[in-house]
Amino acid sequence: MQYKRSQKALCALISVAGMLVPWSSTQAAVAPAKPYVLVAAPRETAARGERDYGPVAAFLTKVLHHPVVYQHPNGWLTYELWIWKDHADIYFDGPQFVAWRLHYLHQTLGPRVPQTQDWRLYTWKGSSVKTLRGAATGATLCAPPVPNFGTLWVTGLFPNPSRQPYIRNMHGWKKIFKAVTDHECTLGIGPRLTLHYLDAAHKKITILRRSRHYPNQGFTVSRKLPESVRHAIVRALLSPAGEKAMMRLRKRFSHGRRLVAGQVSQYRNVDVGLSAQWGTIYASGIDRYLKQDAKREGFPVTQQAAP
Repeated sequence: MQYKRSQKALCALISVAGMLVPWSSTQAAVAPAKPYVLVAAPRETAARGERDYGPVAAFLTKVLHHPVVYQHPNGWLTYELWIWKDHADIYFDGPQFVAWRLHYLHQTLGPRVPQTQDWRLYTWKGSSVKTLRGAATGATLCAPPVPNFGTLWVTGLFPNPSRQPYIRNMHGWKKIFKAVTDHECTLGIGPRLTLHYLDAAHKKITILRRSRHYPNQGFTVSRKLPESVRHAIVRALLSPAGEKAMMRLRKRFSHGRRLVAGQVSQYRNVDVGLSAQWGTIYASGIDRYLKQDAKREGFPVTQQAAP
């Protein structure tokens, strides 16, 4: 009987001692790690985004031994806010965004699409518009909405706000080309290779201005991650296994060619047009901008200062 009482007392003592053991020493080790977030410009549906970028996130998860997830933005407003707030850890998007993050957020540059971006501003054959000065006032420009890089390049050609063409937003380079050749718009914007495919001999259009060779889309990695992790991500994406993981991305954006190591100097001043555009948003107030587009984008309106 005395032995049983002693055993019960010992069990009670062990139970109390267990309650006094710090929680972190037993449960912190099994707490799930916060995943790194991979995002890309919202040029597709969420399903296609997961199809194209999901394999990249899965590959990086395996390489880093740390979870990486793809997160799809529900619109351009959301995506721009994510960039301003440095919401994600790994980004893939156009050169204007890459240059802006390198400039203002000092991120690490990753692989880029090897081809350059070359833009053309054009009008229909026989148009009365022969120069940029003639296109400055009263002309209609068919172009994708900003922050499309081609549209930003064109608006940069007309620094005087009172002497700029009227921009008619339109999606699709073929639609823009048709609108110009049908005289629905005075001016059009398009990539050099697309216009070569549509009108190689320039029998339907006249080129008014050619852009310089800009660097193409690429990856950047946030400084929130340790330097060793940032470098590991860049090395992994440039490896043969990374090339395989980016198969759909390469097929879509680089005609299957492998991505190459980017150089920061290539992106210098490429963010000029974007900085001017976003500066307008800052000046008018972020809350006002949110209220204009929040319903369409499904983004919650919150009272906050511009970043």
